[in-house]
Amino acid sequence: MKYSNPIIRGFNPDPSICFDGTFYYLVTSSFEFYPGLPIYRSKDLVNWDHIGNVLENQQSVDIHNVKNSQGLFAPTIRYYQGTFYVVCTNITQGNFITKTNDPSQKWSEPVFIDCPNGIDPSLTFYENKCYMHLTTSSKNRDYSSIILFEINPTNGKVLSSFKTISNGCGGKDVEAPHIYFAHNYFYLVLAENGTREGHMVTIQRSKNIGGPYTSCPSNPILTNRNKRGILQNVGHADFFQDVNKNWWCVALASRQIHHLTLLGRETILLPVNWNGIWPLVNNSSYATIDVETNLISSKQLLPELLLQNQFTEKNIRTLGLSTNFSIKNKSLTLQNHNVSIQTPITEPISFVSVSQAEFNVIFTTTLDLTKLSNGDFGMIIYKDDHHFLKTYISKNEKLCSANINGLSLDIEITKPSVKITKTELIEFKLCGTQDQYILSINDITSGKKNTLTKVTIATNHFTSELANYSFTGVQLGLFSKSKIGETNFDKVELIYNKF
Repeated sequence: MKYSNPIIRGFNPDPSICFDGTFYYLVTSSFEFYPGLPIYRSKDLVNWDHIGNVLENQQSVDIHNVKNSQGLFAPTIRYYQGTFYVVCTNITQGNFITKTNDPSQKWSEPVFIDCPNGIDPSLTFYENKCYMHLTTSSKNRDYSSIILFEINPTNGKVLSSFKTISNGCGGKDVEAPHIYFAHNYFYLVLAENGTREGHMVTIQRSKNIGGPYTSCPSNPILTNRNKRGILQNVGHADFFQDVNKNWWCVALASRQIHHLTLLGRETILLPVNWNGIWPLVNNSSYATIDVETNLISSKQLLPELLLQNQFTEKNIRTLGLSTNFSIKNKSLTLQNHNVSIQTPITEPISFVSVSQAEFNVIFTTTLDLTKLSNGDFGMIIYKDDHHFLKTYISKNEKLCSANINGLSLDIEITKPSVKITKTELIEFKLCGTQDQYILSINDITSGKKNTLTKVTIATNHFTSELANYSFTGVQLGLFSKSKIGETNFDKVELIYNKF
């Protein structure tokens, strides 16, 4: 059977996975976007459902005032004796732990852990004890360290001293520590060399969980840094066993075009074989888009699903705070707020979006101008506060106009406003390919389409490499900026083709 990577497409980095005997559950980072930490579920490893989010209404984790590519970093999910646990870092608050008996339902109020500042926390359950490990760094040294300590996973209380167990295998930015017990050894899996093209997975082993750890002689065990192909930036792996005790790993990767990343860091799946006492990933130490294996028998439904409308309530992401909205029969009702789309967020904004998951995309909606209050209402491509492009209707007591405005670092993108007089119904339309976006505002009052304003822009303006905000991907969304009322966008549809 052949399946294709990524298994979870679009902005879904830093994957972590567990298995409860029936379902596989996977969590990814969400950074400044809300709700926090999406949870996916699968029974066959290649078809995944987004069943909820770890952080939806919890008050203790505050991402109101975070900037781009800050917020919620690199969660880990683990299942132990009927309970699911997630540990994660909020970059402005510290590390926390939360739990549930059902990942599709509400998670407990997170508890912050009194431990050294660090990122990428993970848990290992062994002989009725729970060990936490994470990456720490210091201003007084130019390298990262992995520390280990025992905690009570129920209340987050630290039960031991903090011990440094690894400084990595020679690469910079030692991160993403996960520990597994197999073949009578503890295996410490790491990510090194940053999350761009030098990214790699390394591994060490020890007879004791607290070390000392010895590096694999054939490190790295997974990287595409010297491999041509679309999949790049491969790293941040989490290992697990399936229902038949076969080993696998999930990792992050980017689909690059001309060394540029548009869609963000995504989640891939690769089989793992054990070469003696060291693991061999994908029989090659390289990540591939197509994977041939007899370990999966299910048909991968991803192509068919991507042809369906993706602008649905479960896919919606907002910035920093929850936004009041509803979607029914492709109609979006969005509560108006008079706040701009920019971080840090101090109060709710009227902006809802989905993460772009394929290059070839068509995104459309209609808007009845006779029902608008005064304000700005439109469609936006959003990478970060310094890389965005929006088409919108601006209305006040004297004038209604169609507008285009954007920013690419320090270059402002504008076109002259187009005055609107007799138009009552307009269409916003976005057509994207791997090379360019075309955005337009069209008058469809008479049933025929008349373009009021239009812009074409290269996609490289929104890539992680040019934006230098490498943790998140492109968001495609709708917004309103008005003091009162609500805005109704009709016939909202986002679909992919020719992927």
